[in-house]
Order: sequence, then structure tokens, then C-alpha cells
Amino acid sequence: MIVDTHTHYIDAADALNPELRQDMINCGFDPAGWVHTEQEYLEATRAADRVIAFGLRGSVTGWDVSNERVAQFVKRHSDKYIYFASIDPRDIDAIEQLGHEHRDNGCQGLKLAPIYQGFHPMDPAYLSLYSYAEEHGLTIIFHMGTTFTKGVPIDYTRPMHIDAVACAFPRLKMVIAHMAHPWEGEALAVIRRNKNVYADISALYYRPWQFYNSMRLAVEYGCAHKLIFGSDFPATTTADSINGVLNMNDIVTGTGLTPIPREVLERIVYGDSLAKLGIS
Repeated sequence: MIVDTHTHYIDAADALNPELRQDMINCGFDPAGWVHTEQEYLEATRAADRVIAFGLRGSVTGWDVSNERVAQFVKRHSDKYIYFASIDPRDIDAIEQLGHEHRDNGCQGLKLAPIYQGFHPMDPAYLSLYSYAEEHGLTIIFHMGTTFTKGVPIDYTRPMHIDAVACAFPRLKMVIAHMAHPWEGEALAVIRRNKNVYADISALYYRPWQFYNSMRLAVEYGCAHKLIFGSDFPATTTADSINGVLNMNDIVTGTGLTPIPREVLERIVYGDSLAKLGIS
């Protein structure tokens, strides 16, 4: 079974404010590529058997993707798609929002993003969300690693801070997205020592040399089994991500460098990520 654990559902242009759009342009991204129709999203994720869908809310950097729109999309396609809510801790009713999304809209996890939401991962603003998620068995996917927005310290994306969260909330299931590039080695150290912390490999295959070295580290540290598959649509599609992972050894063919074992790559693509994360 192929589970794409990392996809953004953004079907409304007003989800990205003008300043966020300019930040994207400044870093070479086309904002138009981040907004898509429902049919485009369905096609882009067709290669997966199950898909986690979420929006993103972070007023300090201009993200305003409606949880309700994502939840309604998942309800229309509940045989395949799984809803994760995104809660902006700057909202005074953040914990009430999470309760609503969990009870009434059936979210099975959270997408949080310290660098988009403007808080250190151990800021008190997050702690009640962590407590709720731990108590109710919700998984949290954290955006970790560099991005295109300005104004929030990039230090907030360091995976070492998720280690502190794991120490404080040991039963909380967490995913470090993108292996926290460019701090992949640090992310591996965190997932290796914390039972309930994983990392996804989304948005990495198209930086093949960096991805290869990160995977070599995972094999050498003996924690490649803690890596899970994700695409990061709309940055790329599920099918392209599958091909990128399974064919990643192409970059070292004929060089004498040690390839990544095929069974490691297949376990990432075909492994049951939902079971690891406790998602039904």
C-alpha cells in the first residue's frame, strides 16, 4: 500500500496573501502553482492508495487555507483521503478550533509549522495543542527545514526542538517533514532516539545529491525504518515522488559510491505509514 502522508489541499487563491506570494516569487516559486482545482489534486495524488490532506494556517506569514474546505473535500472522498487540521496558535480560540475539527470534522492529526506561524516549537502557545493531540491520539506533522517566507527565525525549523517536544510529550506521535532539510542529519538523530517521532522524505528527491547523502546517513545510523513517504503536493506529485525515491541510486551509478539498498527504498514507498502513526 502506498500512503502519501504529505499533501497540501489549496483550492482557493485567497489562501495566499499578497506578501506571501511575493515571498514565493523572491525565492523562485510561482504562486500560481500552489493553487489547484479539486480535480487537479485528485489526479496528482492518484498513484497513492491513501493520502493525508491538510491546509496551512499562519497569519504572521500570510497562510489562510480553510480547514472547512479541506474537511469537506475529505468527506467527499473519505475512502482514500484522511483529514489533518491546521491550527494557528495565534488564534485566541485555537484549542476550541482543534476540538471542533476533531469532534465534528473527524481530523486525525494536525499540521503545524513554527516558521509559518511565528512560534518556537516549545513556545507555550503550542503546549495545549500538543496536550490535546497526545490525549486524543492525534498525529502532528511539523513543517521543519528551510522555506521561502521571511520574518520568522529559521532556527524555529531545527529538528532539535522537536526532540524537546518529544521529551515533554513522549506519547505524542510526530513527523518531522522534509527531514528538516538542510538539517537532515540532526533530524535522523532525533527520530533515532525518540520512539514516536518519524520523518518524511517529501520534497527531497529533486535535490538528488542532498537526498542521497541523507539516505546514506539514515542507513548508517540504522534508522531508515523511521522514514515515511510523502510528496509535498503541489510542489510535486505522488507519482513523481515515487519514481524519485525508487530511482534515487541513478545519481551514483558508475561512481563507485555505495547505493541505498533497494529494500530500504521500497520500505519507504510501500510501508504502512498509517500503522506507524496510529491512524485508522
